[in-house]
Amino acid sequence: MDNTPWGCDSDYGVLRDVALRSPEHFGWFGANAVAKETLRKGIIFDPKLAADQHAAFVAAFEDAGVRVHMVEPDPALRYHVYTRDPAIMTPWGILIGQMQREQRRGEVAPTVRFHLNTGIPIWNWVTAGSLEGGDVHLLRPGVAAIGMSGNRTTPEGAEQAKAWFEAEGWECRIIPIAEHFLHLDLLISMVNESLALVCTDVVEPEIVNWLAELGIKAVPTTYADAMRLAGNCLSLGDDRVISSAEAETANAQLRSLGIKVYDPALTMFTLAGGGPRCLSQPLRREPVKTG
Repeated sequence: MDNTPWGCDSDYGVLRDVALRSPEHFGWFGANAVAKETLRKGIIFDPKLAADQHAAFVAAFEDAGVRVHMVEPDPALRYHVYTRDPAIMTPWGILIGQMQREQRRGEVAPTVRFHLNTGIPIWNWVTAGSLEGGDVHLLRPGVAAIGMSGNRTTPEGAEQAKAWFEAEGWECRIIPIAEHFLHLDLLISMVNESLALVCTDVVEPEIVNWLAELGIKAVPTTYADAMRLAGNCLSLGDDRVISSAEAETANAQLRSLGIKVYDPALTMFTLAGGGPRCLSQPLRREPVKTG
């Protein structure tokens, strides 16, 4: 164990520890617009393939030198494999969110137990509306963005979290998104300090310009990319990301910019509405030097 404290002050500092969950109880249901479309097409879930793909996902973290912590399984929580959603790691400890879907509200129990048992402090706990982790981005130390669809993250939940960030001296901007995009990380994913995958088909020019003012260049993805989770990646720090094999165009763009891309196949998860960022909860990143 290194001496870096638990917590993250950005979405791109070198990742040291991550929380994942076994897919042993995972299965598809109409949890979101992406999953509903997959089921409408008659695509069949393959639990053996899901297990193999998740094992390759774990192996990518281990190859990158990231310690993997597994959250306890619960057969009642089929979608908790997406460990990003119930909580958000901050510089001050974990922010426990509030899940919108009834089938997923129980995820708060193993999430809280895991962090308490690991010695990670709880910073805050959303009590107003809902707030889900895929909507919260730490763009810079001192700058956060919260996606707000009015469904998965509600105005009340977004405003409550925004006030907490601002009380710590951070700038925090709420970005409205359409409900069928599920979370902001279908549209924006940080790559490193100066690059982010951005669905420029959808994200308003005002937001793209704001990112540019922060020194973050948009690597463009399309609407079609967003809906198949091809713009959803997780930064590992040091110009490395975990993406998915299905994100061919985005992966090629990132490699052309000097980014090392781990790209395990993750179809059993992307077809259900979650990509690499959704499947992982960073626990410890090296602080980012500023100034």
